Amino acid sequence: MLDDVTGALERVLPRLAAATGTPGVAVAVATSDELRTTATGFADLRSATPMTAQTLAPGGSLTKPVTGLAYLQLVEDGAVGLDTPIDQILPTGLRGPAPAGVTAAMLAAHQGGYYSDIVTATSPAAPAESILDYVRRRHEAGTAVEYDGAVPLVNEPGPYAYSSFGIGVLGGAVEHLTGEPYGARVQKQVFAAAGMNSTSVDDGTRNAWATGSRGRAGSAATGYMAFGDWCVPSPRFRTAAYPGVGLQTTAADVGRLLQSLLRTARGTSGLVRPESLELMVTPRVARPSPSGVRSFAGLTLELADPALGKDHWWGHTAAFPWGFWWEARVWPHHDLAAVAVGNRWDMARFHNPATRSAPGLAVEWAGRWATAGVPGRLPVGGTGPAWTGPRPTPENSRWAGLLVGERTHGLMAVTDPLPAATLAAMSAGARGLGDADPSGWDADAFRRGIGEAQALSPDPEALRALGRSLGPDAALWMLACGASSAELTMPVDAFARPR
Repeated sequence: MLDDVTGALERVLPRLAAATGTPGVAVAVATSDELRTTATGFADLRSATPMTAQTLAPGGSLTKPVTGLAYLQLVEDGAVGLDTPIDQILPTGLRGPAPAGVTAAMLAAHQGGYYSDIVTATSPAAPAESILDYVRRRHEAGTAVEYDGAVPLVNEPGPYAYSSFGIGVLGGAVEHLTGEPYGARVQKQVFAAAGMNSTSVDDGTRNAWATGSRGRAGSAATGYMAFGDWCVPSPRFRTAAYPGVGLQTTAADVGRLLQSLLRTARGTSGLVRPESLELMVTPRVARPSPSGVRSFAGLTLELADPALGKDHWWGHTAAFPWGFWWEARVWPHHDLAAVAVGNRWDMARFHNPATRSAPGLAVEWAGRWATAGVPGRLPVGGTGPAWTGPRPTPENSRWAGLLVGERTHGLMAVTDPLPAATLAAMSAGARGLGDADPSGWDADAFRRGIGEAQALSPDPEALRALGRSLGPDAALWMLACGASSAELTMPVDAFARPR
């Protein structure tokens, strides 16, 4: 079965990458006993570096299950409980003078009352900050990072509200309980134990567990901001919420992690005992289901509807701005795990659902073929993408810059301008995936657009006014780039309430 599924992916993956305009895609598929990998396209377009399953990339929210595993290990050791109030674990006053009652399990299921803080991006060269210091500082501010605090950080606990910050708080509890940095703890207890030899957590330090000293020069993928088929290298960011989104990993390594969990789901103790994994994959609260299948939150895992029976799966979707999307799933009843990464972020659509991204489709198809068999006839045709978006012009080069500036300086509230060297590298590395002449790309207009958005950021109302002023040409450009409506999403309203 695994050979059949991998063989089918090898034939289809180039076409799948071309159809979705993704520069490179890497996939790992595993059963309890075996693991296969395949990849297509490029980790970097300018140098034509091939994408492989060993190519490093930011793992984004795949960090969350790592934090859940680290906490469950402490539960198994008797050091703490899932229903222990988090303020009995953390240093006194860390979450403010009168925090609402929240348990570790509530944080792990995104019921802790935190609204957002999706990434909390900083420059890779910014000074390191411990997770406990970060948690204290954010509570003292009292507002979410997005759009400079357009919404409060803390709401009423209980309802589902996805938050990387909430998982960061849980990671702070791991750090406080163990007396060692989060990155060092998961390096020993999760990565090394699962054979994830290329994986680390970027906490901004130069310690042995951090990406700065463990990453291999030239082995990392370039993330791409996509405007139709026009791809611009994404700026590099680090995150202060690294127990929620700080992973640096490979498709092969995540495959090894999923394989370990698959064995545990089938009764073999590994990173945690089977009963602990069962707690992680038990539905706790319903969550939005953009793919149409009912889904739930477990403990740092996303769960498909248990009513699917043998086709039920659990795992996590992940992203890191503005250049990477992942999909990772385990089908325990079919003895199958699959993970894929692609180095494309659709800037016009903003969200890249599993049903429209190359990683999501690759993993979904792997699951279908494992259960129903590979079709006798697979998609055929050329593997090179035809141009499916607007050709670059000076005008839409500026619009692309506006979106990049809004997302960076508005949504993520990055205060410092992007360095000149970063802007130069972005412009020089821009490439089209289609067959059009890219001579219309205007690097100066692109940089001006970024500057215009930065000048108004992070004010949501000023950014809305800027978006409205661009007129119907910009709206049509957004549609041609793949947006779901003729509107420049400046700001992204989901993170800038109230309107």
